[in-house]
Amino acid sequence: MERAGDGEKKIDKELSVSRVGVDSLSFDDLQKGKQETDLNIDAAPINAPGVECDAMADKKETTSPDLVDDIQQHLGGYGRYQILIFLLLSLVYMRGGWHVWISIYQGWTPTFHCKRSPGLNLNDSVPYYEENGQLVFSQCDQYVNLTLNNKTEACTNGWEYLWESSYTSIVSEYNLVCADSYQNELTSTMYMVGSAVGVLTLTPLADRFGTKSVMLVSLWSQAVFGTVLIWSSNIIVFCLWKFLIGLTNMTIALNVFVLMTETFDANHRTIPIIALEFFWSFGIMSLALLGYLIPDWKDLELTIALPINILSVSFIFIIPEPLPFLLSKGKVKKAKKVIALFLKVNRLPNIPEVEQKLSAFQSKNNNLNAAADSDVTRDPSDKNVPPPKVYTVFSLFRTPKLRMISIIMFYLFLVNSLSYFGIMFNTPALNGDRFLNLCMLGLVEIPANVLALFFNKNLGRRRSISLFLLICAVANLIVIFIPDTAEGIDPEKLKTALVLIGKFGITGSYSTIYLYAAELFPTIVRNQAVGASSFFENIGSIAAPNMVYANNSLNNLPLVLFGGMTIVGCGLVLLLPETLDRPLPQTIEDVERNIPSQKQIKTPSI
Repeated sequence: MERAGDGEKKIDKELSVSRVGVDSLSFDDLQKGKQETDLNIDAAPINAPGVECDAMADKKETTSPDLVDDIQQHLGGYGRYQILIFLLLSLVYMRGGWHVWISIYQGWTPTFHCKRSPGLNLNDSVPYYEENGQLVFSQCDQYVNLTLNNKTEACTNGWEYLWESSYTSIVSEYNLVCADSYQNELTSTMYMVGSAVGVLTLTPLADRFGTKSVMLVSLWSQAVFGTVLIWSSNIIVFCLWKFLIGLTNMTIALNVFVLMTETFDANHRTIPIIALEFFWSFGIMSLALLGYLIPDWKDLELTIALPINILSVSFIFIIPEPLPFLLSKGKVKKAKKVIALFLKVNRLPNIPEVEQKLSAFQSKNNNLNAAADSDVTRDPSDKNVPPPKVYTVFSLFRTPKLRMISIIMFYLFLVNSLSYFGIMFNTPALNGDRFLNLCMLGLVEIPANVLALFFNKNLGRRRSISLFLLICAVANLIVIFIPDTAEGIDPEKLKTALVLIGKFGITGSYSTIYLYAAELFPTIVRNQAVGASSFFENIGSIAAPNMVYANNSLNNLPLVLFGGMTIVGCGLVLLLPETLDRPLPQTIEDVERNIPSQKQIKTPSI
């Protein structure tokens, strides 16, 4: 993505760093860069007796979008440090897909039937019937006794599970069949509920303690939850741990999006954000391979819960808190250390222009910087010093423009999730191997992500989302008018093709919506805003299966709802401001004054 800034200021040619692989980057370089914070821009100590707290940033106009983006543009674009951060965050995002889709294997129901009575063969113990020329035994009934072999009762001796190999699942572990089969679906529901709760409770903490810190704590907590889950004594305990895994997993995903958005300047943001979706697809496909190679569900859970989560301990030293967050909090000294680290690892010289911009920022925000960089604290009895300003999710509704953006984005997240999961559940099931099917499910999303990347760079965010939603809506609505029988065509194949086109459209929209949200909301409330949006996303994912099931009694109801709601979304998204080529808003005032609509720079989009 490109940024808005001074069109007259050109970026130094020596800073046009070509793409460099991270293979030549050593961990020692990172450690040395972390320690080398000498940028020759050390601030003079400030000992003001009356200081304002970091949270007053919005009132004091701590920093402008142009300032942050101008500084970031001098740090190497696609430099080796940015590429390293991208790869590490992409791995974290990829493992998130494992936790979402592992229920396919954890909850897989094999062929089963009542366990035969002692001393009896299967034919005498369990009712059977013929289906497609094969003998099929009853799954939930058994004969009462041999003399009354027409009278049946529910299984009293348990069940026998006919696995094709050494595969296992929670279905056979906890006997989630027959009257208790609903408990298998309950595990996925508890995961989704946990995700919804997480975006409301954990994600807002990132705006106070930093996105990186919240992400790391969530990763480490999730490793513990995943490990303890395999020791669950019953399905209730299992659901509890699934809830906690969902609680952290969505928080981690949102933190990754925010970190990625705030790491890259506006000129270089589009490709990394959209490329994240490719890693999501890779996560789905790699889980298919892991599920095939690791038959035991407990071993599979440990495989997805531990390696990358434990590896994230190294992120403490590698991934910094992003500059927009640090400067929005007035933490200039920490920002200087981060800048020095980028320059060191990317092998760039100290830049006078960056020094001047930070010096100007520091002098303009003297009191705020003192509160952030010194031990001076506000005297609560001093009535001349305003109390710290606390930002919550309700801050999104206090000003008119931000309120409109929030309401529309909440609706768009709901529509995207409802349509994506609804279409997925409504798509005719593929016959064949469950491992290959999951791999194909991930593979089919790649073309949509490629097109999303092209549209985002050339059409912008609003028109890309609107166009993808239109594709989804039209495809769904056309299906309604296809007759059940027709000469010369196969109606079922045509319906399937249109449903898949609809899925293609909603996948492209999904690839863009998180990027758009991160660019629309100001830094001061970005994590809370994206988290609140994701809450509505989780409502959609929970509601989608129920809407599809309603299709049994109300024909085509899901497609009517999916098509109608996406049509509305097509129009609503066009009411929002465009963010292509524009810097991130830092404060609520930036949004209200429409700062992102400033003149675009003339540098080429990358």
